[in-house]
Amino acid sequence: MQTFWFLLSTIQVAFAAYVFAALVSWRGERLLPAPGKPFSPLPSIVAVILFALAVSAIVRVGDVEFSRYVGTGTMMLVALAVIVLLIWRGRSR
Repeated sequence: MQTFWFLLSTIQVAFAAYVFAALVSWRGERLLPAPGKPFSPLPSIVAVILFALAVSAIVRVGDVEFSRYVGTGTMMLVALAVIVLLIWRGRSR
């Protein structure tokens, strides 16, 4: 069961890194890759580095609760970033 939580947390962190790179690269215009507008290099590199650090921390600590907190925390940060983006876009119109 421990492996399941580690994998789930890794998937959550990967999704969070992808969404953050997409938000920064395209300023929230699109969340899925589209031809002609790739991810910006710097946000992509930062997202990969943060993903690697989070996964290495999960593996190093080796605690199920810690991995669940990391996975849930990254998903909450993504939700907060999307909410802030929506509020910012609503005010700019």
